[in-house]
Amino acid sequence: MRTSAIDRLIYEALQCGVDTVVNFGAGLDTRPYRMKLPATLRWIEIDFRNIVDWINSMLVEHQPICKLERVDIDLLDRPSRNKILAYYETSSKNTLVITEGVLSYFSVGDAATLASDLHAAPSIRFWIQDFENAGRRSLPQGWRPKLEAAPFLFSVRDWFELFEKYGWQSSRVITSSEESQRINRPRSLDFPSGLILRALPRAMREKILSLGGAVLMQRVAPGSGKSFGSSENRKASSQSNSRA
Repeated sequence: MRTSAIDRLIYEALQCGVDTVVNFGAGLDTRPYRMKLPATLRWIEIDFRNIVDWINSMLVEHQPICKLERVDIDLLDRPSRNKILAYYETSSKNTLVITEGVLSYFSVGDAATLASDLHAAPSIRFWIQDFENAGRRSLPQGWRPKLEAAPFLFSVRDWFELFEKYGWQSSRVITSSEESQRINRPRSLDFPSGLILRALPRAMREKILSLGGAVLMQRVAPGSGKSFGSSENRKASSQSNSRA
């Protein structure tokens, strides 16, 4: 559901003239190979060196659709991260940043610093995140040992409120409930949360699923409270947030 929703948000951002995509924590993402992207689009993937080396070796015989580059840094290394942003900033007019599956591993302070640093780069106008707006939840039992080395750290009362403080306003929200219904993919039967969720009344189940999803954020003009996007986008954002 997350992949499907973010694909849709990327296409929406491209309609706003994005010329560069910076995908933080890209992992094993294959969007530059499978999506219908402009050949002129520059797509930069950033992750740890071992991940970058591995995916380079696995995809060496495949041709990306757009102009693909990969960079290996630790995303929490702020000087290196800002150096990379500054490098691409000079040759981009309209940049989209993606942090799919990344912010959960950041502390609130680290996420706030990232938001501030991205806003300091004028060409970065859009930011796609997956969000979880229900505070800290208990993890499925099988997840706990797998997350010992890299635990989930990020938890806030209001996800959107936090990022608005640093100049990022939601433009389009796709909730997990919305995407689940659109692609007809119900929640898995993982124990115990999946089973409990299936047993709840439909209205309550949809309300819970609406607390998470994916969001396209736009840069806000400092002090104006208004985004650089269209009034239609802001109206859609307001309606989506009311549903979430």
